[in-house]
Amino acid sequence: GVDYDTSRTREVRGDARREAIAAAEAKARLYAEAAGVGLGPVVHIEDLNPDQPAALAYRGAADAGAGGSDFAPGRITVAASVVVGYQIAH
Repeated sequence: GVDYDTSRTREVRGDARREAIAAAEAKARLYAEAAGVGLGPVVHIEDLNPDQPAALAYRGAADAGAGGSDFAPGRITVAASVVVGYQIAH
């Protein structure tokens, strides 16, 4: 098979990790609000392997070429996935 890579992988993966943390916080706030509690500080962060099928990934495009598909020429998909635990604030 053919593997493609970019010199910007570290930078783009960092952006994807930031997006994953922001999405986790937004979801946690929604659940806390629905439960009638406040969201406390982060107590746990687990970085998951984004290449595992079960991991939900937030993807950032590196060296994007023409077209919007993840498989478009000149495009590499870089993903990050996290599990974040928050303390409940009453």
